[in-house]
Amino acid sequence: MATPFTETLDQITAQFQATFTHIAILRREERPQVAILEMRGDYGIYQVYLREIWRANGSRKYAYYVLNQSKIVAGFDNASDPRALRLKYGKDFVHHRFELIPHRHNEDKSAIELTQEMDCAAFITWLKNNLPYPSESGE
Repeated sequence: MATPFTETLDQITAQFQATFTHIAILRREERPQVAILEMRGDYGIYQVYLREIWRANGSRKYAYYVLNQSKIVAGFDNASDPRALRLKYGKDFVHHRFELIPHRHNEDKSAIELTQEMDCAAFITWLKNNLPYPSESGE
């Protein structure tokens, strides 16, 4: 049964399938008030994970992660991460502890920076611009 989210999830799935190989849809759940999409795929030697949660009130939570042999290369999400909250609000971060803050994790989460909100298309653009498609042979 189609929900208000069906078209959006179909578009995200199509973008993902057009870019990555060995794709697996780990979860696709649609209800009138919420939709959840989780996928994984390969980008050369990298493993890519996507999770999006859409709510009927218009809010959206996301996570896009690139790994190389289980180590995080880059991760984009908009979670209420304490380190991101500190970067944005300083000492007052505790007053915002449930706020979703767009940010990027680097180098196995050793560094973090604030970002603009991201969607699947922007993530794919970032990936293509920052991680050339490497083959397993290193070419």
